[in-house]
Amino acid sequence: MFGTRRIATLAVLALVVGSAWAQSYPTKPIRWVIDFPPGGPSDTLARVVGERLSVALGQPVVYDNRPGANGVIAYGIAAKAPADGYTLAILSTPFPLNAALGRKLTYDTLKDFTPISLIANYPNLLAVHPSVPARSIQEFIAYAKSKTGAMTYASSGTGSVQHLAMELFRRVAGFEALHVPYAGSAPAVANLVGGHVQSSITVLLTAMPHLRAGRIRAIGILSANRSNQLADVPTFMESGISVVAPGWGGMGAPAGVPRRIVNLLNAEVARIVNLAEVRERIESVGGEPRRSTPEEFATLIRSELDRWRPVIQQAGVRIDD
Repeated sequence: MFGTRRIATLAVLALVVGSAWAQSYPTKPIRWVIDFPPGGPSDTLARVVGERLSVALGQPVVYDNRPGANGVIAYGIAAKAPADGYTLAILSTPFPLNAALGRKLTYDTLKDFTPISLIANYPNLLAVHPSVPARSIQEFIAYAKSKTGAMTYASSGTGSVQHLAMELFRRVAGFEALHVPYAGSAPAVANLVGGHVQSSITVLLTAMPHLRAGRIRAIGILSANRSNQLADVPTFMESGISVVAPGWGGMGAPAGVPRRIVNLLNAEVARIVNLAEVRERIESVGGEPRRSTPEEFATLIRSELDRWRPVIQQAGVRIDD
């Protein structure tokens, strides 16, 4: 009898303590460290989700944009923050790439973060200046080969996923091209529009206004499926080229955040990205809403690190820190 009463008492206490703990988080604003400037994919994802997260949790979400060094600055800041759930980080495509590139990092990519949930994928695409006669992947390959190494392509920076995707594409298709790196996708696309370069693999979010205006032309999508925003543009896979390189972004936090907080935030992300207005907002900027378990997001990060490391080594891509 005593044992039964004791177990019942402990169960009640556990419920009381659990309820009190749930009410104790959050009790102050949550900082969300963003790896790129306002207006880009990372910033858009954080703000779209953060607005609803703030309402759900009853605390403001403060956006802390820390661009620079392909996200390294932001990731370093987030990794050193207390593991109490009050600092979040956008973990996006460059996050594993920086480690694969052999950058000198102040954090361990796989050990110093808690992946919480994927939020969205955002397609990359191959775009050309209107002066380039190609209108398909195969025509582009033929044109590039005819230029005998004089084809130019812009990227958002050396070691970016756009740069690496083009290097992979070049090797698979067997053509040469001159890489022209820029400090971000916006200046890369601006120079493509201006005719300073002939082609670029870039993110749909940045390219879309210029595509709609006819200032550049989309040739192929580097995702597994076509984009709803460009339904008439085939994927590389449909065109016979085995290159898939989408961008992505998700929510992470410093390593050691209590699992209860991780579960709470993961559940909120899943709920938020399923809201019709959120899906519409993400899709309107060329994104594809996603959700995942923490374990699935961690697997994605590790798989991206493993996938791009040999591409970097074979292409001889080097970063001078």
